[in-house]
Amino acid sequence: MARERLTLERIRNLEAPAGGGQDFLWDTEAPRLAVRATSGAKSYIFESKLNRKTIRITIGDVRVWGLADARKEANRLQSLVDRGTDPRQDRKDKISEAESRAALERRAQTTVGEAWDYYLDSHERHWGERHLADHINHAQAGGEAKRRGRGETVQGVLYPLLRLRLGDISAQGLKDWLVEEAEGRRNNARQGFELFRAFWRWCSTQDSYRDVVDPSIVDDPDLRREVPARRAKSGDVLERNQLAAWFEAVRGLPNPVMSAHIQGLLLLGARRDEWAELRWCNVDFRWKKMWIKDKYEGEEVGRFIPLAPYLEALLRDLPRENEWVFSSPQAASGHIEEPRIPHKHALEAAGLPHVSIHGLRRSFASLAEWVEMPRGVIAQIMGHKPSATAERHYIRRPVELLGKYLTSYEAWLLEQAGLRGAR
Repeated sequence: MARERLTLERIRNLEAPAGGGQDFLWDTEAPRLAVRATSGAKSYIFESKLNRKTIRITIGDVRVWGLADARKEANRLQSLVDRGTDPRQDRKDKISEAESRAALERRAQTTVGEAWDYYLDSHERHWGERHLADHINHAQAGGEAKRRGRGETVQGVLYPLLRLRLGDISAQGLKDWLVEEAEGRRNNARQGFELFRAFWRWCSTQDSYRDVVDPSIVDDPDLRREVPARRAKSGDVLERNQLAAWFEAVRGLPNPVMSAHIQGLLLLGARRDEWAELRWCNVDFRWKKMWIKDKYEGEEVGRFIPLAPYLEALLRDLPRENEWVFSSPQAASGHIEEPRIPHKHALEAAGLPHVSIHGLRRSFASLAEWVEMPRGVIAQIMGHKPSATAERHYIRRPVELLGKYLTSYEAWLLEQAGLRGAR
């Protein structure tokens, strides 16, 4: 083994064997350091023994490393060996640590919006259509033409958060955001926070985000105090003594399809979209029942609801212009999409206070108690998720039984409206 004090000149003069292979020149100043010459290049190497096994590590190309730096690195590697540490593993650990730091930095630079999109993609097939729509609407940028009615969509409460980086989210930042959003739309702010909290907790379970997401942020006491409380709407229902005026005005609407649609919302307590998307193929006049898609179950699974006499007569009189029961040639979907304005006109004509379209659904649940309709029956007709254990797992009433109660309710409504025997 050739050993001389390495100099730049000796390194330049070192050549690889003519027949190929490699040659070494070992340093006397740093005994574990050598220059290795091959046909392709020259490099500094370190060689030592650990646990009676030879360890050889390439330090680097002589054109990149200075001689003094190479000696310093060789001595550092020997100090690791003296402490019983394998320099090769130490190098791997440092590379892994550097890669982890770089990956953590990249994850910290990930925007909330990028993680949010992945969150929605991961859950879309497990969520109902309405639940997914809530996430999309609360995160929308706004400024697009409304699908229903005129004007542009409003920015969702979550949109300001989506533009931030995951690493920028803090309890104080969420608190400031929540206070600002709650000033003009308390209910949306509360709903938006609940959606974001579930999303943030999910992020904390994912390998891609858990290192930069602190799940405790969304449970910060000061933040939680700013979450608007749920407020039950009051007054957004029809009273029994208002039914005569309401039916007269709604029955008098110039569009019979719209009139039947709005009346059906009170007669069944259905959700607006569920009812608007009723197809003729799902109306069974023979067996007095209808099938409508369910908010929670989505397009493929829905529920059967009874078809009581008055509502049956309304549907039979409707024109069959396309597949939709409540057809609308002007709408891109082919069916009624926006009943609010006609309903508003009917309320004004009747001199009644404002009742929203969803308020008609709420009115169904309230008015049904006048005929002592069981709460479980009300929930099943309306498509509410069952709450009690017995309702959830054991009781599933047949449509014929639901029809018994619904027919009684319908007859009572018509009696209060002075429409007994009306078609």
